[in-house]
Amino acid sequence: MSFFEIICGNLLSISITVIFHVCVSLLLLGEIPYKNRKHYYTIFGSLILYIFLVALIGSIFFKMGMFAWPHEGGEIIFNYVEIVGIMLFLRVMYEKPYEICLATSVFQIILYAVGWNLADIFSPDKFYHLEIQSDRLEYLFYEWVIVPLALLLVIGLLYGTKAGKLFSQWEEQKLGPAVLIFLILYPALSQIVQETVEISAKDAGYNPATTFIFLLIIYMIFMHTGREGIQQKRIEDQEVSLRQQGAYIENLEGLQKEVRRFRHDFKNMMSGMYLQAEEGNLEAIQGYIQEMTEDFDLQVGSQIRLMNQLANIRVTEVKGLFLEKLHTMQREEIHCELDVLKPFKETRVRSTDLCRCLGILLDNAMEEVQGKKDGRIQIMISSQSGYTTFLVKNTLYSAVDFHKLGIAGYSTKGNGRGIGLNNYKRILGKYEKALSLTTIQDGYFIQELKIQES
Repeated sequence: MSFFEIICGNLLSISITVIFHVCVSLLLLGEIPYKNRKHYYTIFGSLILYIFLVALIGSIFFKMGMFAWPHEGGEIIFNYVEIVGIMLFLRVMYEKPYEICLATSVFQIILYAVGWNLADIFSPDKFYHLEIQSDRLEYLFYEWVIVPLALLLVIGLLYGTKAGKLFSQWEEQKLGPAVLIFLILYPALSQIVQETVEISAKDAGYNPATTFIFLLIIYMIFMHTGREGIQQKRIEDQEVSLRQQGAYIENLEGLQKEVRRFRHDFKNMMSGMYLQAEEGNLEAIQGYIQEMTEDFDLQVGSQIRLMNQLANIRVTEVKGLFLEKLHTMQREEIHCELDVLKPFKETRVRSTDLCRCLGILLDNAMEEVQGKKDGRIQIMISSQSGYTTFLVKNTLYSAVDFHKLGIAGYSTKGNGRGIGLNNYKRILGKYEKALSLTTIQDGYFIQELKIQES
């Protein structure tokens, strides 16, 4: 069998393998973030390069007899080649940290081995002599038909069990060095366990239980780290809830003081209105009523409306952020209006990233109007028509250079600033369907964040 025939066969086999890895990546890591057309070209080029190099290396290993080395030495080395290749490809595709890409690549190698074990059910203990044409055709049928069907079954199981949600929870946690070392040593450890099983069972054949054992171990690691993440999130939610309760109590106490003050003023105003009523002065009565309404709206009504708007924010982390910022604005006597047009329940952007982005916009608005008597901040949240929109609008007192806006180091407030909006752009760069707009209109600086949810 010529080297050219071997590499051609490997190219097709590796292409099938790559399709499997891409499908699993989409299930585990989600949609590929869209940067620009060049990014997609780079992904496609990396895919072609991976297929060619792995097929070439596999063909060289086969011709040199490395796959026949004792203790599957050549197979272990080839597995490391695949792991590194998949890791680098995932890095290009998703631009995630290397440890996440490494863990994902090892997990995919294990899943691929599971697919092969399922395919072996249709060809148990079969050794193919590729020099014989009938064996070669049987091997190609097994490799190009049976194995793809088994891999498709694995993909279906991943999709049906919604493994992506569990994987995303695990992804948010930092991998410890012990976990990383275990994942790096997987190919060698797998062979050691396999040989141990063979010796204990006095069986020289391959035992598929080894692969399932490692799959179970990896799954337990994911479950453990994912559970830690859930517990940590619960603790954070409880802390946010406590801050919310504290802010609500503080607002209610302030509201109670305002009601008492208005009640005292109300008695005095009613006494004056009573005298005007005896004199039949309807215009004076109307003036009194209007003054009472305006005073109530100023002292009490605005606080009640603010509490009602906050009640429409159902995402705990975002509500906690707004409570903290609004409390700061009240303390610094910054006039702020909040409108939540419809209940805000969820968004595709991670809550931590969303809070960082909104915090940057709110901090910038507060810094711009701080100390200005006529400074105003208006905040609007809208969840409708498949979009979630956050709009932060503040009175503008400084000149803005739109060409430099968002560049690290540029700020209208002096040197050594300008980091916030640069981080804001970097965070949103991870999300394909999140759009940021900046405008100046009627003396207001307007920052809008629009997220496509469907």
